[in-house]
Amino acid sequence: MGFGVIAREYEGFVVGGCGGSKESTLNSEWAELLALEEGVQLARKLKLQRVVFESDNASIVNKIRRNGQDFTILGQRAYDTCMQLKTFEAAGVTWAPRILF
Repeated sequence: MGFGVIAREYEGFVVGGCGGSKESTLNSEWAELLALEEGVQLARKLKLQRVVFESDNASIVNKIRRNGQDFTILGQRAYDTCMQLKTFEAAGVTWAPRILF
């Protein structure tokens, strides 16, 4: 699995990024959640306080927004990520659909 994370400031200017690969085969939900976790780590390294994370996976965004109400293994991992978001001054996760042409 490969992932990429881009950090931008409010006007869209890139302030950082990271990418990598994991030696595992995951479905798209797990891959998106792991990418979100990498984004949280990047935001911490950049010492950002007000962040908005975007994902094109509506299921993961909903799991984060449900804040622990999903009792599946993936849902609990999403809850752990949600708890990490509370370490920021302000944090949100939004759905950003990607259109492929």
